[in-house]
Amino acid sequence: MKRWKNDLNVTEAFCTFALKNRLKENDPLFAPFYPEEIADWIAELKLLKGVPLSCLAGDEMQLPPESIRFFYVDESWTAQMINGALSIGTHCTKAERINNLFVETVRTLGKRNIRCPRKNGIHENQMQFYREKRTEPTEAVLTGFLMRSRLVKLWKGLESSAVDRNGAKLDILRMDQLSGEIMICIYQGEIAGLQVKEPKEGLRFGAHENNRVIRVRDVKPGNEGAILSGKTVQITANEQGRADILELAGALGEILETDRVSSAELAMELIVAPGLAEFQREGE
Repeated sequence: MKRWKNDLNVTEAFCTFALKNRLKENDPLFAPFYPEEIADWIAELKLLKGVPLSCLAGDEMQLPPESIRFFYVDESWTAQMINGALSIGTHCTKAERINNLFVETVRTLGKRNIRCPRKNGIHENQMQFYREKRTEPTEAVLTGFLMRSRLVKLWKGLESSAVDRNGAKLDILRMDQLSGEIMICIYQGEIAGLQVKEPKEGLRFGAHENNRVIRVRDVKPGNEGAILSGKTVQITANEQGRADILELAGALGEILETDRVSSAELAMELIVAPGLAEFQREGE
């Protein structure tokens, strides 16, 4: 059988020298050996892209319906996964030396490009809203959550935001829908508080409940929009489903103790803001 010959001449002395001095990520001499595509691929592995769901949740009972599970991304686990990925094609001693030569440099570039997978997926029209990094990727741990809910399927534009112990907003590195009802999010930093929100397009006029009940809001200057505890009004409608606005305005006037409810006040009472769920770490 014909033996394939490696055109890359890597001597033992060269490998020893390079390993002792460690390659610099900005050294043009070695730039061809670690293209940006590889760095981006390593960054995706650090964000668990391509990892089967069975490796993230070994049993369905670990992620039952309508549940959320928070996690830390284990740096040791992802390092071993990256080692396995970089060992592809290592079939001889020379290939192993080359791997040892560049493995640390590739890992460093992967950390540097940790934001690239999400940034590359942003539409060009939305790039103006992209917030550049504030801290080095190596300065913070990675945390995230897995959520299994019907909301993931119903709300395609589901949003989430997280803060740390000091209330500072965390940078989101990954937010993907793994299946019809399962979503994964990974943040840079330790999550202390989380909000999962209905898309902003969910803003509408109508009732807050299916039985046409609205929760009355205060209209007094300085306290506009505050929910009045225990105060509700039911919207009445005719056979065609048209709401009786005059009757609604009268009922609101009685609760708000005013003779006249303006159109602006009526509109405020009928605003249904996008729903959200909040999670707070115990002890915070």
